[in-house]
Amino acid sequence: MATPRIPEKKPARPAARAARPHIGTNGIGAWPDDLALFMQLDPIAQSREIRTGLESNIIGRVAAEVLKTSVQSLLAYLRIPSSTVTRKLAAGERLSSGESDRVSRVLLVHAHAADVFESRDIAAQWMQAPHAELGGESPVAMLDTQTGYDAVQRILQRIEYGVGV
Repeated sequence: MATPRIPEKKPARPAARAARPHIGTNGIGAWPDDLALFMQLDPIAQSREIRTGLESNIIGRVAAEVLKTSVQSLLAYLRIPSSTVTRKLAAGERLSSGESDRVSRVLLVHAHAADVFESRDIAAQWMQAPHAELGGESPVAMLDTQTGYDAVQRILQRIEYGVGV
């Protein structure tokens, strides 16, 4: 006889957040400190947040705070239609798991690049500059697929460990 599966509890949001205004449905991206919070989560918790869907307003925050670029540029890099994001913002909906995955790759690569280059600004510039090993594409433009993400992470690892690129 199979053992009944007990559903996992989701970690509760800090009580201080309950009184603060937010946008959307209270997911990652709704609060000012959520970009840092997402990066502090372990990979399993990050995966849960991605599957649930990040708040649609996170797109603007990642564009402005992480890459220091326009929302339109970020959407083009990640191949997410602007009409989709506009609709979801207006309705207070979350991004799909696929869209959330692409946005999370930007956060993960930027964090790795900031560690490697010891500067968030240099990391943002590096992510948007064409790279020969990516066929002239910028690292951020490769983050719409897992294969592209893996290629960018390999380049960062090679830079980090002093292997020629």
